[in-house]
Amino acid sequence: MDLCPQYVPPVVEYEVKLKRELFPPAVQLYEAGKFEESFRTFLRYVNEEAAVACEKSPNHWVIPHGSIIVEIRITPDGQLEITAPFVKLAQDRRAPLLRQVLELNTGTLTLPRLVLADDGLTFVYKCPLSLAEPNKMYRVLFEICINGDSLDDEYVTKFGAMPLGEKQVTVLPGEQVEQAWTIFGEALSEAKRSSEYYMSKRWSGFAFEILGIQLMRIDHVISPQGFLRTRMERTINHLWDKRSAEEIHGLLMRDIEEYLKLDRETFAADFYRADFFINAKKSAEIEACRKSMGTRWEWAKEDRAHRNNHGVAICYLFAAYEVLYNFFVPAELAAELAATLAAMSGQEWEIAGEHAWQSFQKIMDPAFT
Repeated sequence: MDLCPQYVPPVVEYEVKLKRELFPPAVQLYEAGKFEESFRTFLRYVNEEAAVACEKSPNHWVIPHGSIIVEIRITPDGQLEITAPFVKLAQDRRAPLLRQVLELNTGTLTLPRLVLADDGLTFVYKCPLSLAEPNKMYRVLFEICINGDSLDDEYVTKFGAMPLGEKQVTVLPGEQVEQAWTIFGEALSEAKRSSEYYMSKRWSGFAFEILGIQLMRIDHVISPQGFLRTRMERTINHLWDKRSAEEIHGLLMRDIEEYLKLDRETFAADFYRADFFINAKKSAEIEACRKSMGTRWEWAKEDRAHRNNHGVAICYLFAAYEVLYNFFVPAELAAELAATLAAMSGQEWEIAGEHAWQSFQKIMDPAFT
């Protein structure tokens, strides 16, 4: 019988690092010409703990972010220098990797650049401290940290590159790894079974959405890292491709078949707790979360009007896991989503849809804060 997906609380959780109240002072200090004080306040806004603990000497920070190390200096002559050693090229596969670097430098990266020296690639950004405007600097650090941590494992795996630094990660207990491995396999198998059932009914929309729901659920519950995270992010991004439902289903199913072939050792290598200087997810207030869930809410209302609780439940599951995938959500919303997903877990769709409808109405009500 086709039932609503199981709910499992997160095995690994990360917390938002931003101290939002520090951003306005950083901007005000910059506009007042107090550039060093502004930059210091900005670093505390991004991650106060790291900004304090990782200042190795005055105006010199060495900060771990996932599998890379970011080094920041304010020089005596008022220059800001940011570097992050990345990977060393393999002699036999230089050309394909350098093509990837060219694409990064001319497309993905806006201000920082990957610079090659002695076969080593390093992220580099330099500017006068007087031009270190907080909004711009956030983008610079975000691009270096997120791309550096996301791509190094891929380049090591696909192109034989060697890391230029040692990962600063926490190895998790064996029982936690085993729990995550079990959840990973069960979620993928459940996704495949449900999707095949929907395709047999020619419900291609449900078929690709249930795959997306389970993939975003895996991200929420176990937070994979390394090359597995990079691969899964690319798979999940297909959910918003401007393609037909059948095409999206095919792309997702192709990747899920590959994930099902992973062995436990390969999975365990990408399951650990990392220290992040800057969050990949944004922090969102309730209104931004409502906006994210808005399209599925409108679809759910149409399904409800047609007494289609199955559709209501699918809309809720997609909206819930999408907002959790993209954002650190307010505590009240996180609690509401967790309670409803638990109530829907393993239920027949008619019952799951009732829980989904009640929660959807509650969340979308402006009185819910």
